[in-house]
Amino acid sequence: MNTPTKPQALVHGRACFRPGGARQSMGQETTDKNVWLYLCGLDVALDKATDSFTLEFEVCNGFTNQRIALLSGLVLAAEANRSLVLPDFLLNGMQPDGIEMVTANQADTVPFGTWFDEQAFAEAVAPFGVQVVAGKAPGATPVPIKVFDSQSRPNTFVTYLRKQRRHQHISIGCPAFRLPAALMKQHQELLQAATAGLLPSQRFQSLIDLRWQRVAERTGSTAYNLIHLRVEKDWFALCKWWQKPDEGRDNCMNNTDSVGDILQLHGFQTQIPVVVVTSFPDAVPEALETALESITSRKYTVVLGSALVQPGEELTREESALVDYYLGLDADKFTGNSVSTFTAFMILERQWLGRHSMHYNGGNVPLQVFFPFYA
Repeated sequence: MNTPTKPQALVHGRACFRPGGARQSMGQETTDKNVWLYLCGLDVALDKATDSFTLEFEVCNGFTNQRIALLSGLVLAAEANRSLVLPDFLLNGMQPDGIEMVTANQADTVPFGTWFDEQAFAEAVAPFGVQVVAGKAPGATPVPIKVFDSQSRPNTFVTYLRKQRRHQHISIGCPAFRLPAALMKQHQELLQAATAGLLPSQRFQSLIDLRWQRVAERTGSTAYNLIHLRVEKDWFALCKWWQKPDEGRDNCMNNTDSVGDILQLHGFQTQIPVVVVTSFPDAVPEALETALESITSRKYTVVLGSALVQPGEELTREESALVDYYLGLDADKFTGNSVSTFTAFMILERQWLGRHSMHYNGGNVPLQVFFPFYA
């Protein structure tokens, strides 16, 4: 059997980014204003952290929340005129009760460069005046941020950080979900460039390509759709806390049992295989089985993400989520649960790329409160 060749549209290739520009990638040009140019042939050298005024911060919880923490820290670095110290990532950020924040104190970590290309990210944000530094400066001054949240006035948090100029190096806790939407909106181009510049490291890009290849070998199709199911134990715990119908929070588990009907309703073609991803080791077996039966009953060909992993390729919870996330970015169509930040941020990034997405649970996308960019 010939090894399938990945279509160019699915290849993670470098493009060029200029603020306010158009996107040029692999010889193609577009004036789509939702996609931006990055990596403009810049050769950005990473200075040592000790030579700059730096901002260091923690990330927290699962893979996508860590992604959001990174972008939030990036905005704060831009506003405070500080160089960005790339954070370490958590290998397992599962919240046992669905609520408690998990940081590096409770989980093993890996350096930024284990997951992503440091140079590509530095080059992506450089046109916006944000410098990424190499390593961390010893003795960074801890600065508490617990009093700030998304309801704070946009300039309050920033003013507070700017007043720390007497300290060359400062460190803060996880900034995810603490920044007002208005502040994030001011930095939309920076955020789009940063997400485009989050290219998986060589190791993880190879794993992503290998998973895609196995989908093609199993199904005979180079195209695939992807669904991110939320059926894990911690998800049920979070939904129990989050669900408040009187406040409009009523779509945490909707349509999970009948998700196959929703795929059909939203025009997912049965001839294109559906890759199903979730945190399989943490899934509630009955909930997963019911959802899968709903999909197969509608004549879809299902490929489980767990079936694409061969012995010796096992990953941690958040590393598995990383691979699933980039498979989702490249899928023809994507769907998931909009209350989940994985799905919500995936929908936003795919929107910026001009790719079709939806959510199967009905209702709204709660992340819009923090990232006011949804079409």
